[in-house]
Amino acid sequence: MTSRRHFLATFAALLPLPAAAQAPFGVVHELVGDVTLNDIPLTRQSALQAGQTIRTGAGGRVWFSIGADAYFLRPNSRLRLDSSRPKEPIIDFLRLATGALGATFQRGMRRTLIAPTATIGIRGTGVYLETAPDVTYFCTCFGSTEILAPSGSMMDNVAATTEKHQARMMMTGARIVPAGMQRHTSEEMARLEALVGRANPF
Repeated sequence: MTSRRHFLATFAALLPLPAAAQAPFGVVHELVGDVTLNDIPLTRQSALQAGQTIRTGAGGRVWFSIGADAYFLRPNSRLRLDSSRPKEPIIDFLRLATGALGATFQRGMRRTLIAPTATIGIRGTGVYLETAPDVTYFCTCFGSTEILAPSGSMMDNVAATTEKHQARMMMTGARIVPAGMQRHTSEEMARLEALVGRANPF
């Protein structure tokens, strides 16, 4: 006869895990055009994980989630997925070499975005980042961020907390300066949150 303990263990195994406990492998939600994962064509079955690089071609774009974090990449982008703790599969370092990234993050664990001209610390935040070798545009769409960027022989540091879009521009050797909202929308941020089961943040 099946024991009560065995029954409970079997039942528990059928329940969905909370987001924080789920395997951190990614889910591809939308895929258009030329998108590669480590130079191999990305598919909806691809397992996204730390140590990989996603690239989009001139007509490529992708929407995906990893655990309780959600992302989109615009055309001509290159994003490296990294972990600050190599023995753990959690992706908490994202290196955008070029192109544009939108992202929303689960509250709690800190994430770091790295662009050629800035490093951005985030926690439970929605952001839009667009970068080229000598200039970076960054918007704190909601939540809190901290931007660190070289400015001449010094480092410039700006903290932002907002409920709706606060943007900055960083250029090589220059100070971090305010900028207007560009090339992304509140609707896109809300869609990212919906991909991982969260409500519209606005």
